[in-house]
Amino acid sequence: MFINKPVSRKSFLTGLIGLPLASLRSEKNYDEEEELRAQLNADPSVTSVIFLNMAGGMSQIDTLDPKKSSQFASVSSSLKGVELSETFRNTAKQLHLSALIRSVHSGAGDHERASYLLHTGTMPNAAFRDIPSFGAVIAFAQKTKGPWFPSHITLGGRGGLIGRGGLLGTRFDSFHISNVDKPLANLAPSGNMNSLRLVRRKEFLELTNRHFAQTVRSPSIENWSTLHNAAVDFMNSDKLAAFEYETADVADQKKYGASWMGKALLMARRLAEMQVPFIEITLGGWDTHSANKEKVAELAGLVDAPLAVLLADLSARKMLDSTLVVMSSEFGRTPQMAANGNGRDHFPSAWTTLLAGGRLKKGIVYGATDDKGINVVNSPVTVGMQMATILSAAGIDISAELYNSEGRPFALAGGEKPVFELLQKNT
Repeated sequence: MFINKPVSRKSFLTGLIGLPLASLRSEKNYDEEEELRAQLNADPSVTSVIFLNMAGGMSQIDTLDPKKSSQFASVSSSLKGVELSETFRNTAKQLHLSALIRSVHSGAGDHERASYLLHTGTMPNAAFRDIPSFGAVIAFAQKTKGPWFPSHITLGGRGGLIGRGGLLGTRFDSFHISNVDKPLANLAPSGNMNSLRLVRRKEFLELTNRHFAQTVRSPSIENWSTLHNAAVDFMNSDKLAAFEYETADVADQKKYGASWMGKALLMARRLAEMQVPFIEITLGGWDTHSANKEKVAELAGLVDAPLAVLLADLSARKMLDSTLVVMSSEFGRTPQMAANGNGRDHFPSAWTTLLAGGRLKKGIVYGATDDKGINVVNSPVTVGMQMATILSAAGIDISAELYNSEGRPFALAGGEKPVFELLQKNT
């Protein structure tokens, strides 16, 4: 079984000096872990997932499912008869590459539970406190051999379950980037140290550690050795340029733009080219209880143009079949204005998710809400169904089971089934 004993900063530091440390390794042996990985990874041709998490609750009627009560005009899309809000006018031009689910709903109206649900497909359960984020599941399923490079990367905000490896262990926690302008830190040795001196220090450290390991028995020693070797691999990786905006092609810089989201999505595309399994970009601020129009205009303005570029870029590079792009939120916003007259409140009864690539069909709109956007009137989709669809579109076999730290099995996506109408026939 996998274990999950979260490693705090304090326990990590104490582990370095030989005190007990939560294991970073699976309790399964290597062969068992590889067997589970093979069961999960049903379609290895899907190599990357880019997840845009619009944290806070994005207003669906002001973005992807416009209604008469929207504060914005509607625009035609590249799908006949389908409109988006003018806040996503650029994305509308690439909608033929995408699938929309306009009937997502849940019973979770608070941010913490709803975000947990969005990242797992199931509600929090005291019996399963170590369920991993779906990003960690995808990273685990697609783990490759060779020098260490992050397989689970998060950008922007990180809270709750975002980036958590859970029962899969801290090996599958995300490598987090909070600042796209300074994505990497502490990779170069400090001071005046040449490469020969650095190699000598590494050899001396390894000698010291081997001697220590012969006299002290602790799982922390092997864990630390694994971490150290991974850090050295990362420092010397030939893939680090993917994180640096300045090293990107000038034409790409111009297309994606110099905004925070433009840089993040360009980084995501470059990481997808390297087949990094999971990249999550979180943009917060969508909790528009006041000044909804101004905030939606600002936030959508950050996302719309570079998202449209990403979809077109992946298609032009023949990467869309191997890359899945998802944009969703933990819930929607009320179609009617709040009592203050300029905001919208939490609304888990209906919202919209955009998906493109992977094993999905293109140009599909699934489900619908009524004219006011209050009720789902066609093909309702639970968040568990949405998660099952995302995992299936990413090439994951959702019938495979993981086990928590107490050896209890749990089903991916809460055991729910995907929306088969959105998936290719070979699914």
